[in-house]
Amino acid sequence: MLTAYNVQSQQILATQARKEEVYHCPICKEVLILRQGVRKGAHFAHYRHSMGHLHLKGESVQHARCKSTLYEQLCKVDSSTQLEPYIKNIAQIPDIIFGTWAIEIQLSSIAIKTMRARTEGLQSEGYHVLWLVEKPQMKKGLYVLSQLQQQCIMPSTKTLYCIDTTSCELFRLSRIMPITAKTFHGELTPLSIQAFSHALQQDPQYDVIVRKLSTSQILKYIQQCRRQNSVLEPTLSLMYQMRMLDEQVAKVTGFLFPEQIYIHTHPVLWQLYILKCLQVGIPSHSLLLKQLKFRHFAVEACDRQQIINRIVQRYLKILNL
Repeated sequence: MLTAYNVQSQQILATQARKEEVYHCPICKEVLILRQGVRKGAHFAHYRHSMGHLHLKGESVQHARCKSTLYEQLCKVDSSTQLEPYIKNIAQIPDIIFGTWAIEIQLSSIAIKTMRARTEGLQSEGYHVLWLVEKPQMKKGLYVLSQLQQQCIMPSTKTLYCIDTTSCELFRLSRIMPITAKTFHGELTPLSIQAFSHALQQDPQYDVIVRKLSTSQILKYIQQCRRQNSVLEPTLSLMYQMRMLDEQVAKVTGFLFPEQIYIHTHPVLWQLYILKCLQVGIPSHSLLLKQLKFRHFAVEACDRQQIINRIVQRYLKILNL
């Protein structure tokens, strides 16, 4: 923690704290240690065996540095920016409050339930919530996103805000589209602090473009399915049942609709499910609701039935049915 409260209940920066003073945590009320190390800089910590130590996980050096740097930069844009404010009604301490935005820097894995609970708490206080993660790596022209990075995507705008943990430079990954379960197409743009501030104040931009996987991408996916050497592999099973060749599958599946950001299941597979239902003359909605796996996001819950209704409608329109 970069801030704590003194005996007068005033918030004090660790860089301005004095060893002889007593400081406490606003959540657990326990006394904190003031540390002034070379690697991490001045910060407060719970005693090892305190309840706060058990419930409030300590920050990494990178987290503390990114938070401190971002706070200092945002203060130049808006002097009312707050560092680690204690919000009593929900007993939460977001990293930074910038205008109507609560910014949480998350560099280590965390349960999606915890992220959703923290997000909903801040939203109940009237804040928009932004989860800032480490800048993703690129491999063969695609961005590889960890589970945490995927959870921090703003799905309705297909945007991810991220930070370089070495330079503390901000980036925005926009127009995100999943290609596989972990690889994504997107446009990565560096952001000055002014551009970051402006982006948060802009009205959201929604991407409604329909794309399609290339033939080589679809054939590669089918080959990966074959390497599993299992008669239970669903993609191959559906192809066998419908007597479809690889080239036929590549032609009529692999469409990337805007809703694909919510869906973890490969587009070739769920589109084969729809084709199978069409072949036997039954609605596909209930089958998709049972078979599809969905992504989970910190800032937005999805209506699965509504998403399924949309993708079925869009896919049937593509097929002219």
